[in-house]
Amino acid sequence: MWIRCVAGTARCLLVAGALVWATSPASAQQAAVVGTDKVTAEAVDQTAPTIGRFVTLFEAVVPALLASHVTEIPVNIGDRLAAGDIIAVLDIDRLRWQVKQAKASVAQSEAGLAVARARAELAQRRLERAEGLRESTAFSQAQRDDARGEADIAAAQVQVALAALEEANARLDTAEDDFARGTVVAPFDGVVEERHADLGEAVQPGGPVVTLVSEKALEIEADVPSQRVAALNPGASIEVTRASGEAIGTTVRAVGTVENPRTRTRRVRLVPELAELQHIPPIGEGVTVHVPISDTAVLPTVHKDAILQRRGISVVYVVVDGKAEVRPVQLGDAVGDRFVVLSGVQPGEVAVVRGNERLLPGQAVAVAPPAEGGQGDQSDAVAEAAATSDDAKESAQ
Repeated sequence: MWIRCVAGTARCLLVAGALVWATSPASAQQAAVVGTDKVTAEAVDQTAPTIGRFVTLFEAVVPALLASHVTEIPVNIGDRLAAGDIIAVLDIDRLRWQVKQAKASVAQSEAGLAVARARAELAQRRLERAEGLRESTAFSQAQRDDARGEADIAAAQVQVALAALEEANARLDTAEDDFARGTVVAPFDGVVEERHADLGEAVQPGGPVVTLVSEKALEIEADVPSQRVAALNPGASIEVTRASGEAIGTTVRAVGTVENPRTRTRRVRLVPELAELQHIPPIGEGVTVHVPISDTAVLPTVHKDAILQRRGISVVYVVVDGKAEVRPVQLGDAVGDRFVVLSGVQPGEVAVVRGNERLLPGQAVAVAPPAEGGQGDQSDAVAEAAATSDDAKESAQ
C-alpha cells in the first residue's frame, strides 16, 4: 500500500512539474478571460454502494385442495389476475351431489326436530292434565307418573333431533367447502409465472397448479456488511439508484438479526417509493443501495465544469493574485452539478469553470463579469473574449 501511495505521489509531482514548466512563457501572454465559480462548503452524506435487488412480498405455488382432475384452466403464463379470479376448475360433479345429499339430510333432520317438538308438546299437555286431576277423585298417581315419563322421553327426543340437525348442518358445511375447493382461485393480485397443471390432468391435495407472483407488492433486499447496519434503523431514508441512473427514495423497513458467517452481512429490507417511477421494475432487477458510512460532513465542492483531466489526474485551475494556479484534486461523490473535493482546494477559493481548457499554469487571467442571464451569459463572454484573442494573435502574425 505504501509503494502505491509513493507511486501515486510521484505521478502527481510529474504532472504538476510538467504543468509548472510552462509557467514562464504563460506569464508573458496577455490575460485570458475566464468564468469562475467559488469553492463552496456543503453538507455531504458519505455513503458506500451495496448491491440490492427488487423482491416481491407475495409469491406462491397455488395448489389444488382435493384429489380430482382438471376440467377447466383458463389462465396462461403472463396473465394478470385479481384476488378471487378463477385459476382452474376441477371435476366437481361428485361434490355437487354430496352437497345435494347433505341439504336433504338437513331437511330431514329439521322435519324430525319438528316431529319431536310436537310430541314433546303433546306429552307436556297430558302431564298437565294429569296434574290438574290431583284434587279430584279421578286422579291416578300411576297415570300421572306415566305422563311424566312420556314428557321426559319426548323432551329427550327433542335434544336428539337437535343434535341430528346440527350434525346434518356440519355435513352440509363440509360438502359445500369441498365443492368450493373444486374451484382454484387466486389468493392475491399477481401474474401467472408458471403453469404446473394442464386440462384433464389429475391432481392431488397440495399438488401445484400455477405459480403466482405479485408484481406490485415490491421491496428492495440488500445484504449489507454487518459493521454498517448501525445506521439503518427502521424508518431511515436511504437513496437507491437503478442501472439507468434513476434515483429511488426508500425507507428501511427491517434489518435482519442473522449474520451470514461467510460474507459477514445482514439482510436489510427497504420499502421503495414506486409512485415515483415511470415503470414498475421487474422482480430481481439489481439496484445500488447507498448505505451511510458516517455522519454528515461539511466538505468543499466545485462545479463539474471546473474539473479537467491532465495525464489521468483530475486538476482544477484556481485564481490566485490574478493568475491561474493548477491544483491536482482528489474527487469524491457527485452532489448535483458539483463534485466533492477531498483534497486540493479549500472553501472560498475561486475555481475557473469557463475558459480553463486554454489556460496554462501561471497565466494571467481576467474574470468575466457575471451578466444578468447568469453563468450561460458569462460563458458567452468568455467565448467572445477567446475569439478576440485568437484574432489578435493572427493579426500579429
